[in-house]
Amino acid sequence: MQNKPYNGSVSDRLERLPWSGVQRDFLFMVAGGEWVETLMLLGNGAILALMASVLKFTSIVGTLVIPTAFFLGEFTGSIFFGWLADRKGRKFVFLYNLLVFSTGMIIAGLMSQYILIAMFVFIGGIGVGGEFPLVDSYTTEMMPSKVRGNRLALVYTIAVTAGPLIAFLAFEATNITSAYYSWRILFWFMGIIGIGVWAVRTKLKESPRWLEVRGDYKKANEITTEWENKTMEDLKIKSLPPVTTETSVNENKSKFEDIFKPDLRDKTIMMLIFQFFQSGIFYGFAVLAPTFLILKGFDIAKTLEFTFLIFGGFFFGSVFNLFIIDKIERKWGIILTSLLAGIFGTLFGLANNVYLIVIFGFITTFILWNFSNFFHAYQAEIFPTRVRPTAAGTVYSVSRVSTSILVLFITALILPHGVLASFAVIWVFIAIVVLDLAILGPKATKEQVEIISE
Repeated sequence: MQNKPYNGSVSDRLERLPWSGVQRDFLFMVAGGEWVETLMLLGNGAILALMASVLKFTSIVGTLVIPTAFFLGEFTGSIFFGWLADRKGRKFVFLYNLLVFSTGMIIAGLMSQYILIAMFVFIGGIGVGGEFPLVDSYTTEMMPSKVRGNRLALVYTIAVTAGPLIAFLAFEATNITSAYYSWRILFWFMGIIGIGVWAVRTKLKESPRWLEVRGDYKKANEITTEWENKTMEDLKIKSLPPVTTETSVNENKSKFEDIFKPDLRDKTIMMLIFQFFQSGIFYGFAVLAPTFLILKGFDIAKTLEFTFLIFGGFFFGSVFNLFIIDKIERKWGIILTSLLAGIFGTLFGLANNVYLIVIFGFITTFILWNFSNFFHAYQAEIFPTRVRPTAAGTVYSVSRVSTSILVLFITALILPHGVLASFAVIWVFIAIVVLDLAILGPKATKEQVEIISE
């Protein structure tokens, strides 16, 4: 055990740092990997439609090859990399995960046999499985509590630009290359970008909060001091605002079973229930939107064009969320947006007019990304630093399994009865999520993470 070379905690020192270049650079580096994951996350529906039309897969086989394989890979990676981030550090994981993703995507683009494609898509999913929970945890630990939600929403606002881009590229791929290469170049594009972001991310610093709870006070102090000095240099000031908070930090190394001990058990169970069913709300629309459009009678070209327009709502919804995420209590923001997404998603299912289909689809994605930003901030900040990525990764992994199950369930059993029947099932998921959070969810907005965890 080391003696502290400073008074108080690094948490209190980070809390009073104003916005500066050091925070901006951190957020861009973190957002880069999230942007890469979002290419596949929001693009797999368009890639599924494109690949199925080229390789003549049925909708069920195509669902197994792309979204199911990818989300099962993310399930594995979410648990493994979340646990590893608490054992070895946040930066440690970022030195490896994107290389795994890129390898899987590039090789998947070389395959033509559906089992081999699914296998390498699964490997790619493992690589980025830890992105969401780790980015949520890492950003939560580095940003001041009063703007924590806004900063994380900024990460996802940058990341979500990948959605319209991959939809646009999928549309253009049918025009600029042969059918054989149309879906392959999308995999190769994601793999190459992943390697580029990995190279930039090697400059990241470790989380001082994590170092402090591990007892590495010297390193925690060095990194925090570096942030303080860079902030003053960037803002051209000689001193920083005084430390106004005083939190105690107990040295405590993580154990996986800690998330099920009495002090955290209720939060863990609440988030496990939430994550299982929220995936049916978000991905029930995001993944199957192109399939819904095909069932409405549009050809593949029109489907990809409309998907590009509809997915634009993700970006504008995230920009809007920047202004409200720290003004609305997180749990109520999640509840409100889930209800609104259900309403407008149902209107999308009912619409037959081309303009109404695009408008209601756009509004649904606009609301869904607000929903996403709210819960990503929430799932990280309600758990203590010593197990934050482990807890966030474990609960989030459930959504990867449930996405695989629920999307396949809707595709195979419900979709044959029509688009509207699919939204009827999604409403069941919404009801469960609303009740779960309203009854069991703690408040978290603007509270210092050490206080929330207590």
